Amino acid sequence: MKKIKVFVQDKFVKSHDFSPDMLLAYLGLRLIIIKGKNEYFVSTGLLSYSIFGLQMTNQLITKLITNGVKQLIANGIVIHTDKDKKSRTNEYILDLSQLPIDPVKSEDEDDFYSSVELDCILTIIQSKLKEKLDLFRFYCYLITTVSKTGDKVGVGFTSYNKMASEIGMCRQTVSKYMDLLENFKIISIYRSTDAVIVDGVITEISNTYGSYSYKDNVVKVGSTYECNYGENSKRIKSTKDSSTRSASAKYRRMINELDATGEIIYEYDELKDIYNTLLKYNAKYKYDNSLQKDLSVFSSYDFYNE
Repeated sequence: MKKIKVFVQDKFVKSHDFSPDMLLAYLGLRLIIIKGKNEYFVSTGLLSYSIFGLQMTNQLITKLITNGVKQLIANGIVIHTDKDKKSRTNEYILDLSQLPIDPVKSEDEDDFYSSVELDCILTIIQSKLKEKLDLFRFYCYLITTVSKTGDKVGVGFTSYNKMASEIGMCRQTVSKYMDLLENFKIISIYRSTDAVIVDGVITEISNTYGSYSYKDNVVKVGSTYECNYGENSKRIKSTKDSSTRSASAKYRRMINELDATGEIIYEYDELKDIYNTLLKYNAKYKYDNSLQKDLSVFSSYDFYNE
């Protein structure tokens, strides 16, 4: 399936008053919007087709979309302008002027938006899970919590406790939903086993997460934070840094001498120690090619493992 991204307004997705029905109908309406046009003929079948590629899917979806449109109208998010409202069943003339999103926001605007992936939504809605509607809403909410720009783009750090408070669920449900989304390969999670000390209190490092398409950046950002700030990592790092610096210095000297004279200046045991130390270094920073040491110079030795 072609990946289709739909821009949604964070203020709606994060609202406790925005039900899964409203959210589903809202996504369908977002998909039919044309720039510069406000009024649309909308039907339940049209919205079903815009989301699922089928005019009618099943009774549950039809009911959700129908209820969602009615709730959007009742809450003034869309305006029902049809003069003959009572003669139509599940068909509307709607003013959608409040729904378009301009990605280029002025500095004084606080109307943030996020981009959800339609194929991920279909995976959830078409699953056999009993809680699929709540999971669908949770997925849309989760995407509003990730960084949208910079070197942490696509990565989120919000704690499960804060998520639970914001979306109105218990922490256990948040944890369960995160696991379900991960199992569907909709999101990727980096789970730290380390902790930080804040105001003298030891607190576990929150999981780092993001859309599955950003899985490499999720690992990179999460492991870097853990390495830099985790208490266990700092203790281990303090004992390992000196040996790594020593091995790196010897490695540079060896390469320089090899270029100048064509000879290796260290004995076998020392070369093995240098290699093993730098092999661990490369594994630790495998996400950043610019930090990798070229260990092919050791390829003629029996301890070399490509």
